[in-house]
Amino acid sequence: MGDVLTALAIPALLCASGLYAACSHWWRQWHPAPSPHSQSAARLAELDLMAVTEGIIRESWAELDDLYHAAPAVDDPGARSHP
Repeated sequence: MGDVLTALAIPALLCASGLYAACSHWWRQWHPAPSPHSQSAARLAELDLMAVTEGIIRESWAELDDLYHAAPAVDDPGARSHP
């Protein structure tokens, strides 16, 4: 029985690899890889978005910075005004 399985394993392996090659060819035909130009455009758009995000964060930090420095510290005993 072992010889029969070995003899059938080789054709099964060839059929499976042929099926894989056919499916891989079909997939690449209908789903081409993105071009390098679109990848570089995506990187540039990501860098632009990061620059805009940094600007928004810096502006909001500058506006809220006065609030953080104006608020008295909770643990500071001189900041409390209890009579």
